Amino acid sequence: MRKASWWSYVMACSAMLLIPLVGLIYVHLNQADGRAYNLVTDLDRQIPFIKGFIVPYLSWYGFLLVGFLYLAHKDRRNYYFTILEMVMGLLLCYGVYAIYQTTVPRPELTETDWLLRMVEWVYRSDQPFNCFPSTHVLTSYVLMRAYLRTNRVAIGYKIAISSMSLLIIVSTQFVKQHVLLDIVGAVVVAEGVLYVVERIRKNWGTETIKVHAQQHNLDRGLRR
Repeated sequence: MRKASWWSYVMACSAMLLIPLVGLIYVHLNQADGRAYNLVTDLDRQIPFIKGFIVPYLSWYGFLLVGFLYLAHKDRRNYYFTILEMVMGLLLCYGVYAIYQTTVPRPELTETDWLLRMVEWVYRSDQPFNCFPSTHVLTSYVLMRAYLRTNRVAIGYKIAISSMSLLIIVSTQFVKQHVLLDIVGAVVVAEGVLYVVERIRKNWGTETIKVHAQQHNLDRGLRR
């Protein structure tokens, strides 16, 4: 990679900083603030707690980082739109948290093996509030959709990203960080944001074509 290209790539990757920056809002919201609603259903109660799923749950951090780094390298335009989709989705989730706080009951941890210590660390770090819609699900889903819509990434990478995304989404249930409605809410928010951004993409593309056509006609007129 040439020096100029490398610098362009580094600058593009810096756009990822918008995500943790926006995440500072969540830090403020992640605490008890009046009444918290419980969205647990009978189906949720039938889903067991499986400590091993804490591994894919925590892999979410590396998953997003690696996924974005590779996407920025292979499809820069798609990468920027994905950042936009994710930031918009997170802001919508935080808006819901501010007016409709939910909570998820957690299992009592009595053992002390390394997996349960990881679960305990997550429980201590992330208070059981503001779960609907799930940002874990939202971000994983948006990144998966970004890979599925690009034609610049090999099918093997698409399968790997999709599989990991779905595993992370499932893990939110088995470590009892979220309930099923949290997944539904996140997917609805994601699809809404994807629709809006797709309209922006199409309008942007149309306007670009018009500008190029006008420039071409102007150049032809000047040459005459």
